[in-house]
Amino acid sequence: MSELQKNLDNLILRLDRMALRAEQAVKDALRAVAEGDVETGGRIDQEDSILDKEEVEIEQECIRLLALFQPTAIDLRTICFVIKANSDLERIADKAAGIGRRIKHFISDNIEVSKIAGFESLRQATLENLGRTVRMIGSADAEMARQIIDADAEVNRRYKTFIRAILVRPADHATAMDEAMTLILLARALERIGDLCTNIAQDVIFLKTGDIIRHSAVAEPKE
Repeated sequence: MSELQKNLDNLILRLDRMALRAEQAVKDALRAVAEGDVETGGRIDQEDSILDKEEVEIEQECIRLLALFQPTAIDLRTICFVIKANSDLERIADKAAGIGRRIKHFISDNIEVSKIAGFESLRQATLENLGRTVRMIGSADAEMARQIIDADAEVNRRYKTFIRAILVRPADHATAMDEAMTLILLARALERIGDLCTNIAQDVIFLKTGDIIRHSAVAEPKE
């Protein structure tokens, strides 16, 4: 095995670990919302700086390998994939941290999000597609990548259903607008996590085929 290949394998392992940590942060944030656990929300927010640091170190290693080995073909695509997926995983962790920061609003406004129509469906669809994305990174499975892209259409549909449920809630007290904003920001964070999973899936297809499918008919989720 060449020195470059050893370094690339190590990068993928680091990326895989980062994906697992980002996924756990999202799971913990959603559980903390359901349980009104401000302490866990704060911990997730604080630990986000660790993933920020890891993202920078992975990107720096990619740049070092580009300069040292001047890779071509699949090796070059691997480094491009790591750089882009690395950024998207850090943004997923950021969404988890943002959810964690807002738990205090759920408590102060006495919001029981699990009782609002459509939330559980959106939560489940988001976590399922995030789980697929994490498993896909290590395997670089192009078929799974296409399944993730298709499944994002379902996440979007459930996001819209949840938003409608928020907007039709009776506004019978002074904090109704604040509650709606808190819920909409939560829904938006989950919808964006779905988008970031799609980005990573598209980059896996680029890694395996060399095809850039963003903004193309191939990349459009099936209705």
